[in-house]
Amino acid sequence: MTSKQPLAKILQDYQQNWPDFDRPETRVMLGVIRLNDLVFESSKALIAEFGLTMAAFEALMTLRGQPEPWQMTPTALLQAILITSGGLTKVLGQLEQDGLIQRIDNPDDQRSRFVRLTPKGKTRAEASMQALATHDKDLLEQALNEQQITQLSKVLMRTVDKLEKHEERGEKSGSN
Repeated sequence: MTSKQPLAKILQDYQQNWPDFDRPETRVMLGVIRLNDLVFESSKALIAEFGLTMAAFEALMTLRGQPEPWQMTPTALLQAILITSGGLTKVLGQLEQDGLIQRIDNPDDQRSRFVRLTPKGKTRAEASMQALATHDKDLLEQALNEQQITQLSKVLMRTVDKLEKHEERGEKSGSN
């Protein structure tokens, strides 16, 4: 899956050659980064089987997560996903060309339009998400049991929640 040196080897080298760097928080952050790399690469390959890029998949998932009729303004969509405005324009153009979304007039604001999932887009979003959920479960079960997955989920969600709140308050890293 990866040609990178195993994280355990990297950490072993740090422990032996740079012990000041071998700290729990460093291990956590390097582990999160490596896990992201591993999951992203395998997920990207799976999502490509559905004719989607990761950015297109993220846009479809975000739209599908909205109340019916599964629509948002491009601005709201941009705020919900990790992509630039230029990138979003390109992704939406491709999704529209593929018949997965449509752009419709916003009756409350003639200057903007909604991005809405089409029935085909809803079907593709649900099928790709189901495949990815199965893939993620299989991937995690290679390393963890169900109880450990649940525990990890709680720790990660708590960590992300606190760090997001910290960021929203505009606090600098390292301050309490």
